[in-house]
Amino acid sequence: MRIAVLEADPTRAVGIEQTLRLSGHQCTRYIHGRSLIHALRSDTFDMWLLDGDTPGISALDVLSWVRRTLGHELPVMLLGDSDDEARIASCLAEGADAYLCKPVGMAELAARVMALLRRACPTSEHGCDLAHGAFHFATADRRAWVHGKAVALAPKEFDLAVLLFRNLGSLVLRQTMVNEVWRYHVDAASRTVDSHLSRVRTKLALWPHNGVRLSAVYGLGNRLDQV
Repeated sequence: MRIAVLEADPTRAVGIEQTLRLSGHQCTRYIHGRSLIHALRSDTFDMWLLDGDTPGISALDVLSWVRRTLGHELPVMLLGDSDDEARIASCLAEGADAYLCKPVGMAELAARVMALLRRACPTSEHGCDLAHGAFHFATADRRAWVHGKAVALAPKEFDLAVLLFRNLGSLVLRQTMVNEVWRYHVDAASRTVDSHLSRVRTKLALWPHNGVRLSAVYGLGNRLDQV
């Protein structure tokens, strides 16, 4: 999973980044709230981890912007200095999904992050094994979600979607689609490929407002890009 971390303290940042990476997550750190907001206008994450003790724009202001602009689907965890019940309740009321009081134990942090991500993508006890922004896939169960809502895909639509997301940012040749999805049973030039691509685009809403764009490269194949 891709996690955005707002953390100004370099020592604490190292511990958080190492913990998240050891848990299998990709971690991108931001020092200022303004830089995180700027990144969120063009990049997508599966979760946000915000330290309340950051210079400039406060973590609560960043949280408010996230909820107004990006909605409530993806989880946000706040780290704070106060264990006051009223303060914690206020942060949760502002839109945080969890609050941890510093100093944070790294084992607890890893467990809380996994719990929030499981809730955001309720597949099985193992969670989603392929995700990008609003899109989550459980390949073992052959299930897909967009913004936390289940999307029904036919078997070959699912295989095609997974192939595209696993090659995000790269051209997928039509022949590769045929080899991986249809097992050579259709011709690469067949309209069957185009029909399935069209249904995948529509069902998963592969449009810029969801952070991706599916484009055709004439005569070669298709590519799914982050926007």
